[in-house]
Amino acid sequence: MDIFLQTVLILGLTGTLAGLGAGILGVGGGFVMVPVQYWVLTDLLEMDSTLATRVAFATSLAVILPTAIATASGHSKKGAVAWDAVKRMCVPGFFMAIAGAYVATSVHGDWLRYLFGALLLGAAVKMALKPSYARDNERDTTVLMLIVAGAIFGFLSGLLGIGGGYLIVLFLTLVSGYEIHRAVGTSTAFLIFASAGGVLAYILFGWGLTGIPAPSLGYVDLHQWVILVVTSIPASFVGVSLSHRIPSRHLEWLFVGLLFLSALKMFGIF
Repeated sequence: MDIFLQTVLILGLTGTLAGLGAGILGVGGGFVMVPVQYWVLTDLLEMDSTLATRVAFATSLAVILPTAIATASGHSKKGAVAWDAVKRMCVPGFFMAIAGAYVATSVHGDWLRYLFGALLLGAAVKMALKPSYARDNERDTTVLMLIVAGAIFGFLSGLLGIGGGYLIVLFLTLVSGYEIHRAVGTSTAFLIFASAGGVLAYILFGWGLTGIPAPSLGYVDLHQWVILVVTSIPASFVGVSLSHRIPSRHLEWLFVGLLFLSALKMFGIF
């Protein structure tokens, strides 16, 4: 099969899965897109692994931005976004995403890939061990804690190209006691700001760089971006609808499974 057609089919399916993941789990979809993009860039297009990692991170964030806007709108209409928390996290999240992207463009790609895999695996274990009960007891979270959380998640968003959504969901469920659907909705709203900062940085830091398939904006591969956006946004609306029909604990176990598989992929196990 022609490499171009293979790329379109693979990324089209990936965008659909990422959109569903964004809508159902509030995670932006980067945990699905980054491993697949990395594989396409290195195996099909034979790009250097470090450059491929950066392009995958940058393009993933560029897809997450419009998908997060669409998804957050759907969750907000269902009353599942805690806007007060988002307001406190969004500014530090935006600026720290820029810092994270700067670091990502300065270190070796394998180190980032293994760090990404370790974070995914740790998150899967943490969510799996969470006690199963029908209703969480939502707790007050201090303004300072939300600001610090926004800064950390924003930095990791820019560093690893994942939006930081799965970490936000964990934080809101395990620390703030949010019910999973409310955590998912709030996560998607935060991703708008974190991904915007990361995308801006990856464009600026990669401007004029050679070796990235044209057309591109800095590290953002526009061919991949178009395919992923066109498929992920419609799928995200379906995901939002499905999210509010799935029981909380079932939703959490789905989240755990996807995190675990993505971690294994980043470690190169399959």
